[in-house]
Amino acid sequence: MQDIIIRNVYTSAYENVNLNQHYDPEGDHKRAFEFLKSNVAAPYRTGEGKLAVNFYTLEPGKSNYPYHQHFGKEELFYIISGVATLKTPKGDIEVREGDVVVLPANENGAHMLTNTSDTPVTYLDVDTQTPSDVILYPDSGNVRIMAGGMQKSFKMDSEVNYLDGE
Repeated sequence: MQDIIIRNVYTSAYENVNLNQHYDPEGDHKRAFEFLKSNVAAPYRTGEGKLAVNFYTLEPGKSNYPYHQHFGKEELFYIISGVATLKTPKGDIEVREGDVVVLPANENGAHMLTNTSDTPVTYLDVDTQTPSDVILYPDSGNVRIMAGGMQKSFKMDSEVNYLDGE
């Protein structure tokens, strides 16, 4: 049975996540996708709960993830400290300490958060937990499918006929 979880943003244990190094260490990337992350509640790991909750810190010049939209889950960012640029379908928006950003699970919720300031940005990320999610990356044409323990990425232009190979 799930228990109450209490974590403090300032004293939580953080891990360094470098997506560029993890997924393509030899690649030449337009952006640095690197951040500190602290798991507060991780239903995808524990199997308990309906909300994934994480603290993130972005150092200057770093982005959280490539520009993307979810089809299966909603997200909420609460900016705890600092100033960042949120890339959206309607253009770039400056977000700052005290701002809450609600991202729907559709094309209007496409987003990427980048620290364009000189100081770290810390934020709370809360998202609904779903058994599967499809994530579209509009800038690259990539699609990521996440279901159970499977995570696979594809290009939009590699579409096949529904019955191909059947």
